[in-house]
Amino acid sequence: MKVLSILLILIVLMTFGCKTQKIAPKPEPIKSETVSSEPAKSETVARSYSTTNGASSVKGREERVTAAQGEASDLGSKRFYIILGVFGKYENSLRFKKQLAAEDYAPGILVNEAGQYRVCVNSYDDESAARAKLGDIRQNVKYKDAWLLIKKQ
Repeated sequence: MKVLSILLILIVLMTFGCKTQKIAPKPEPIKSETVSSEPAKSETVARSYSTTNGASSVKGREERVTAAQGEASDLGSKRFYIILGVFGKYENSLRFKKQLAAEDYAPGILVNEAGQYRVCVNSYDDESAARAKLGDIRQNVKYKDAWLLIKKQ
């Protein structure tokens, strides 16, 4: 009986323990392209700022954005936006927007040239007011990764 159970254990170990590993394909080398003196259309520029209280650095990103389909037409009219979430799918951004609305925010959805959906909670024409509100929002641990989007003119 012992011999039979040991033999069975060895067969199970050999069956499941001797699988081959999958090897990832090697990445292709990057092809060099000619460099143009004009900046790309979807170029984003990340800038670092410090908040009014100086406690932490506020990251800002400058992009061309518009209000997503179904959003208020005046949403894209401001220059500074506080972003709490970025999504590749519109459905996910809608779900997050509903969650923020339940938390008494007034969220909106922006879309950039690359097709990413940015869920914002406040928009301002004044940069210092936007930074001050961003500092307040970051006090909530849940939204400590919030950042400032600067709309390209």
